[in-house]
Amino acid sequence: MMLKRLLIPAIFFGLTQLCSAQEYPNRTVKMIIGYPAGSSVDLYGRSISSKLQETFKQAFIVENKVGAAGTVAAESVVHAPADGYTILNTASQIAINPFVQKLNFNTEKDLIPVAQTLSISYVLLTGPQFPANNLAELIDYAKKNPKKLNYGSYGNGSGPHLAMAMLQKAAGIDVTHIQYRGSGQMLTALMSDEIQLTFDTTTTTLELLKAGKIKAIAIGGPKVVDVLPNVPPIAQTYTGFNSDGWQGIFLPTGTPDRIVKRLNLEINKITQAKEFRDLARSRGVVVTQLTQEQFADYFKAELKKYEQIVRENNIYLE
Repeated sequence: MMLKRLLIPAIFFGLTQLCSAQEYPNRTVKMIIGYPAGSSVDLYGRSISSKLQETFKQAFIVENKVGAAGTVAAESVVHAPADGYTILNTASQIAINPFVQKLNFNTEKDLIPVAQTLSISYVLLTGPQFPANNLAELIDYAKKNPKKLNYGSYGNGSGPHLAMAMLQKAAGIDVTHIQYRGSGQMLTALMSDEIQLTFDTTTTTLELLKAGKIKAIAIGGPKVVDVLPNVPPIAQTYTGFNSDGWQGIFLPTGTPDRIVKRLNLEINKITQAKEFRDLARSRGVVVTQLTQEQFADYFKAELKKYEQIVRENNIYLE
């Protein structure tokens, strides 16, 4: 009789947890985005959130929590209940932040990578009057003019900063780092020759490239980008070079595996649909499709890559 009394609550609890997971979501789900409205992360995040709402017939709302290069948003999700009702949509900066900031959480242990949604190449850029028109010419010019060229980024530890750190090491060049408040200010400096080089994403530079206001020298990712078919990857010259950015979805550690897998499945369906792929392709973005396990492995590799780059170059967030 005593055993029966002990088993009944345990069975009831197990059934309750199972039903709860099966019924997910049965109330509003919040997607936290650590970047401002109108940003690339916000644009694609809202598109995914809207489609998830259609799929689940349940409200999915977006909340922008901007600050500390996405860390404010990530921390809020880490401390949310691990029940699938608070989702983080963020960018690859999340794999850099642990090594350039003092965080109040452990990125790898406290968050579950759910789905990678996009891969976004950084492009090596120059101003329109810069004498080099390809990577070999640029490297040659930089070697003949050590410390005379300036390059821009939107802060220590940002994607453009680390991409240029990688190129300096690979090519053996020495250029001076100038920081700006954001991509817009940095690109303005590039066009006015305040800086001569930078890396930035296709999403923010495509219109300027089409207008001839800046020049694309090489692709930071390992593959040619559809919207820039004549711009070769840096990896063709320096094997293994990869400064791709990306976007992805995370959940707090402890979220039931059933919910994690279901979200991965549905998000992959959304990003593979023609409407989403066309939106991405028009901005030079590559849609990815990874299982949850594949994205988790990829995220671990990104953490290791950026930890090494940050330590080798003594980079920290000021």
